Amino acid sequence: MKLFYTPNSPYARIARVAIIELNLCHRIETQKVIARDPNSDLLNYNPTGKVPTLATDDGFILSETRIICVYLNHLNPEIKLVADISNGFLQQLEGMTGGFIDGIAVWVRELRRPLSEQSLGVIEFERSRALRILDYFEKISDKLDQTSKLAHITLASALGLEIRLPDLQWRQKYPKLANWYDEFFKLPSIQATRPES
Repeated sequence: MKLFYTPNSPYARIARVAIIELNLCHRIETQKVIARDPNSDLLNYNPTGKVPTLATDDGFILSETRIICVYLNHLNPEIKLVADISNGFLQQLEGMTGGFIDGIAVWVRELRRPLSEQSLGVIEFERSRALRILDYFEKISDKLDQTSKLAHITLASALGLEIRLPDLQWRQKYPKLANWYDEFFKLPSIQATRPES
């Protein structure tokens, strides 16, 4: 089994953390690729070129982070990484963190475009959305624990994008969330998957 990733993809980071937390490092090879490379080996597996991509031993190609994490959790069901119907709060949190990281990723991509091509409307929409969601996370921060659940991993990966998005500046306004993040950041799996500078 092989997971294709780029070191700075927050989505690939989630899958890489999941592999570590599910004790699957011995079963899954990881291969670093370059995104948007027309000669990438990844394209032989996944024509979308998206990371993460998981090539399973069964010959399937999985290419969405949550789908990959569900599959990985199936390989080690004794650890409950992905929320199921028995935990409505974690399901809700997975949805919120998924929307949060998607919006932040759009914001980052928009700022990478040449200044003359950037959409101020898109940037403002994603900034406003991020702040609304951060308000929500701050309010429920007492319900966030340090367990390695998909929702927590996704939230940490999104908050970690602060290094690429200086405009976010969330720490001072959301001190409880910052405390949660700083503690969660100490997990060996989070440390091992830090983006390259």
